[in-house]
Amino acid sequence: MVPHVVRPRYPRTTTDARKRPQRRRRGEIETLPSGALRVKVYAGVDPLSGKRHYLRETIPAGPKAEAEAEKVLVKFVNQVNESRNPRTRATVSQLLDRYMEFIDVDVTTRTRYEIAIRKHIKPLLGNLPIAKLNGETFDSFYKTLRTCRDHCGGRPSVDHRVKGEHECTDKCRVHKCDPLSPASIRKIHTCLSGALKTAIRCQWITVNPLDQAHPPKRPTPDPRPPSPEEATAIVNEAFKDLPWGMLVWLAMTTGARRGELSALRWDWLDLDNATLRIHTSIAQDGGKTWEKDTKTHQQRRITLDPETVGLLRAYRQHCETEARTVGVTLAKNGRVFSPEVDHST
Repeated sequence: MVPHVVRPRYPRTTTDARKRPQRRRRGEIETLPSGALRVKVYAGVDPLSGKRHYLRETIPAGPKAEAEAEKVLVKFVNQVNESRNPRTRATVSQLLDRYMEFIDVDVTTRTRYEIAIRKHIKPLLGNLPIAKLNGETFDSFYKTLRTCRDHCGGRPSVDHRVKGEHECTDKCRVHKCDPLSPASIRKIHTCLSGALKTAIRCQWITVNPLDQAHPPKRPTPDPRPPSPEEATAIVNEAFKDLPWGMLVWLAMTTGARRGELSALRWDWLDLDNATLRIHTSIAQDGGKTWEKDTKTHQQRRITLDPETVGLLRAYRQHCETEARTVGVTLAKNGRVFSPEVDHST
């Protein structure tokens, strides 16, 4: 006979656990020499650097550190699983460089953005990872700009005439805060908004932190036109030089911008039908000028009053007489206002 062997019975959970291989845990919690815990979860490849990207957070040492670290680990894992995690450790400076590389705006807008980035955004926010930006960061940033354009934070200081050690003179004066204008802060906000929208499109971040901030207030328009008496005095003085007087008159009667008046051509004037067409504008950066779209990127037609039509006819006749004096003629598409006698520029 074969002896009956009684085999020991194991609980089902123990047997299943021994048969089923253990699943690898997503992420890890490291103990630092200080006793603090660092949570680390793999989140894919950084599209900017091409290196492995991790979500990290350090939990200070304490009796509840382990429980807090476990919560952070679960949060990070869920963010990765739901594609809600930042994809890169890129800084604000890196984002702005990428944004300015591909942005499609006119030269004047690009110049304003470059100045804002160089003078204000990079010095204050440039080294921050974009994943760490939040509403409080931007609220503090705008407050600094509203306090002083030199980012002094309102602290008493002295503007020294030279850097380094020197003997102060009356040229070394107590610093006076000069706040950045609301319009300038608004332009900086627009630049940041465009850059962060680019970050979302590139999937560098999933949430725009500017949505959590209080946007700068739009500056209230406060036009201060001259009184009728002042306008009369200005025009009378300007007409001592006919071309200058005509330009000032058109500016007052049509409301056209100075760049639009500079771009105005003879063939855009229809004096028989008393109309003026605005097509383009002249922009300027230092000594460089170029022709571009109007500020609103729209063309428009302006109706002229009889007095303005009469003045323009007299001005045209004056320009033709001057041109004949030196043996040239006015080009049909020449500029209405020009330093050249043939109005070619």
